Amino acid sequence: MTWQGIRGALVVVLPAWVTARLLVGMGWLVAEMLADGDEPGALGRGLLAWDGDWYRSLMVHGYDGMPLEGVRFFPGYVFLSRAVDAILPGGQTTALLVVANLGTLLAMVLLHRLVILESADIGTARRAVWALALFPPAFVLVWAYSEGPFLALVVGCLLLLRRERWWEAALLAAGAALVRPTGALLMVPALCAVSRPLTTGGGLAGRAAAVVAGPLAAGGYVLWASLHFDEPFAPLTMQRRLRGDPVDPVRRLWEGLGELFGPDALGDGLHIVAVAALIVVLVVLARSWPLRYGAFAGACLVVALAGDNLNSLERYSLNGVPIVLGVATMAGHRRLGGLVPLASGLALVALSAAAWSGSYVP
Repeated sequence: MTWQGIRGALVVVLPAWVTARLLVGMGWLVAEMLADGDEPGALGRGLLAWDGDWYRSLMVHGYDGMPLEGVRFFPGYVFLSRAVDAILPGGQTTALLVVANLGTLLAMVLLHRLVILESADIGTARRAVWALALFPPAFVLVWAYSEGPFLALVVGCLLLLRRERWWEAALLAAGAALVRPTGALLMVPALCAVSRPLTTGGGLAGRAAAVVAGPLAAGGYVLWASLHFDEPFAPLTMQRRLRGDPVDPVRRLWEGLGELFGPDALGDGLHIVAVAALIVVLVVLARSWPLRYGAFAGACLVVALAGDNLNSLERYSLNGVPIVLGVATMAGHRRLGGLVPLASGLALVALSAAAWSGSYVP
């Protein structure tokens, strides 16, 4: 991208980026007003709530100074934050938040460029940026969570796949997989990209690298952790203890329908409502955009549904960031143009407030 292109994208991106942070601030105010005297732990931790505390502890103590459960957090976000901490004043908290929020800004700029490249439609590109900013679980893009830099790497990889720059795409896929294990799923859009008729020659080695880089990087970390802690598949084992053993996603969805009318209606039942909405968006995405985007977003949703515990499902669906292209397409319809961003913004405030109050696990 040229500097002129970056500047043009920032004109579109910055209002959405700032608005999202204001809405998350409103979520904190709502949670503060609803607190009944004894401030919940998450509310007291502010932008370091939930996983943010884990990442800060990893920056300070490393994996060896933490409970083994900490190994489920992949190292990329911690390494990036340590690099920023060495440059900026303010300590670990500042570094984590800078990496998270600037990563989100970069992801939005790259998303704008990707949509322009795919559709040449400035209006759709603008809607996609706002869809990402207002996506209900996107409050974690403001917190000290790894999603910001992860999405920047993912969208950058998708952009490079679109331009058939295989080696660079492989590098970003590996980086994404070291930030979050979902980066391994970038092999799905890479397979779609290398199997279509190519406009450039591109070597076989580069195309193969784009496909396998994510799984190899994620597997490399799992192998290191397994050997270092003498615990086979340690990161995956720790994650399974929280989310339960893998289950059939279709069966889990079917069981969830029953939970809509039982005692878990306000727990897993609400996650099933979210899944229904996500499936609708996926259908729109699959009908309107190239296969690789729907395939990647769908793979991320299937993996999220494969856990018996559906906590954080909405955030995991955000990892499949092309889902926002489906939202942008829906928002382009005349009857839905105003409703989609309004509903998303309200849900963003509500979910952030619920997460700070401790009633929702992000």
